[in-house]
Amino acid sequence: DTFISAKHGKTPISYPHESLKDLLDETYGIIVYQDQVLLILQSFAGYSLGEADTVRKAMGKKITSLMLQERERFIEGASTKGFDNTIAGEIFSLIEPFAGYAFNKAHSVSYALISYWTAYFKTHYPVEYMTSVLNSRLDNPDKVISAVNESSKLRIPVLLPDINRSEALFSIDNGNIEKPSIRFGLAAVKTIGEAAIRPIIEERKQKGPYSSLDDFCRRADLNGLNRRTMESLIKSGAFDHFGDRGSILESIDQILSTAQMHATMRNTGQTNMFDSMRDGEGVSSQSLGSILLSNTVISDQEKATWEREFLGSGISYNSTADLATIDINVGYTELSQLRDLPNDTQITLVGHISEINERYTREQKKF
Repeated sequence: DTFISAKHGKTPISYPHESLKDLLDETYGIIVYQDQVLLILQSFAGYSLGEADTVRKAMGKKITSLMLQERERFIEGASTKGFDNTIAGEIFSLIEPFAGYAFNKAHSVSYALISYWTAYFKTHYPVEYMTSVLNSRLDNPDKVISAVNESSKLRIPVLLPDINRSEALFSIDNGNIEKPSIRFGLAAVKTIGEAAIRPIIEERKQKGPYSSLDDFCRRADLNGLNRRTMESLIKSGAFDHFGDRGSILESIDQILSTAQMHATMRNTGQTNMFDSMRDGEGVSSQSLGSILLSNTVISDQEKATWEREFLGSGISYNSTADLATIDINVGYTELSQLRDLPNDTQITLVGHISEINERYTREQKKF
């Protein structure tokens, strides 16, 4: 705050000692860079730069006995250069807590520049920016959830994975709704490897969207997708276009066996023969292994549970999302932010009950 006020001329610039004016002039009298600490130790107390860097490292480790020794040495060195012992003690106290966490100027400028860039992108290209953030965090599920929540705060819709619209990674989807959205990538679904879904995406790009589950089984290369990964795709909503998730999940054995049959036909050169028979000779789709779906319908809560398991967050049904927009001024806190807050901070959390367990104490009282 002192730095900002001095920069804008709201408060006068002051220096710990006038002899340090040249060192601290560019930062309005505030010690900002590690380099400044080293130069103060050198100019004020006669340290060599090598010795000053050793002291800086010691300050970072906060070894009390070592700091007492260095304080005495600093004051003694400052005294030989003609400075008052009291002033020397004050300046050492000023730099001591700072030295352990300060960056050098080169790093500070680099971080600042990246901060300006990303702030600009987030302001002017929020969808592109948040898509990039999500892709950069694929290997950290907690950070993916945080980025999804941040996208929601920015009013950017985050859409379920879709076998006909998703890329391997998070992508911008300008299709089904009015505003640009972020589409979950198929490789962002837990247990799904990028190599396994690349052939499926390439087939779709070359020959068009999959028109049905039968069409998917006929065309897609499922060699890299086992039962577990197919379940993950179904439960995460990637096949919602073809029916209810529960019904499709019940038919997973049909899907896998039908896909395997078509793969065998392709590998033995029978595909074209059966295609022509289907077109002209009355071969029924049932005889070629058509997928039959049941009438099973699962609840929104169940879908949300699956999405939290495989996507990290409930995307299609999130009861807290609506609650959190009731009063935007309340300032709701995410769980991921709690570790950064000091003790005794008053916060507001929004949640919903996802499960209830009834248990009994030793005295058989239910709780």
